[in-house]
Amino acid sequence: MKVLVSGIVDLSTIDYPKKASAVIFLHGCNMRCPYCHNLKFMLEHKREMTVEEIFNDIDFLFADAIVISGGEPTLQKDAVIEIARYAKEKGFPVKIDTNGTHPEVIEELIKNNLIDYVAIDVKCRFDRYKDFVKCKEDGKEIKEKILKIIDLCKKNGVFVECRTTYVPRVMDKDDIEDIAKTVKDCDLYAIQQFEPKDAYDEEFKKLPMPKESELIELGKIAKKYVDNVVIRTINGTFEI
Repeated sequence: MKVLVSGIVDLSTIDYPKKASAVIFLHGCNMRCPYCHNLKFMLEHKREMTVEEIFNDIDFLFADAIVISGGEPTLQKDAVIEIARYAKEKGFPVKIDTNGTHPEVIEELIKNNLIDYVAIDVKCRFDRYKDFVKCKEDGKEIKEKILKIIDLCKKNGVFVECRTTYVPRVMDKDDIEDIAKTVKDCDLYAIQQFEPKDAYDEEFKKLPMPKESELIELGKIAKKYVDNVVIRTINGTFEI
């Protein structure tokens, strides 16, 4: 089968916590997040590859895990399943990055023991979703889907992370509190530092990068609801 790929990174030390990973970026996304750092690249780069060609293209000298990312990889359901199956046959643990809009894909991966780690990007407070990320579904629908994924992971022993990129002036502590309350059953909640220079939306490039001290305070708010909270910054990851 043919897979639409936007890029491959042979070695990453940040995409799969505590593992060195190869990252496969699948083409296509059903959101237009204004802060996204790879949307422009993804939209401009696309090539068809077989799963075998993808793995032959990766230098596995140091990588000991596979991350399937995007874009939104679950838009290519069959591709995700075949990549995960191929990786597991080779003995690699598999992580997927998703915005949570296709829980049926995650369910299929779990049912077939093809996934070890699910990371869900929770974009903002759920009542702001449609305007913020320009998606077809409203926040209530997405909230239900994200909760379904968390439940599936928890019941089947798959590690599930939820994460939010915090954008100053556009988001506030109420966003973080609402999200943390909702995803309280996840294994890890990460608040990520927004980097304006790489933003997809030109207006967002003018916004400030949040200070670490600000992220720590937000992490303390999230910690009231989620046991395991970290902040991810350009200087590293810190536990709250």
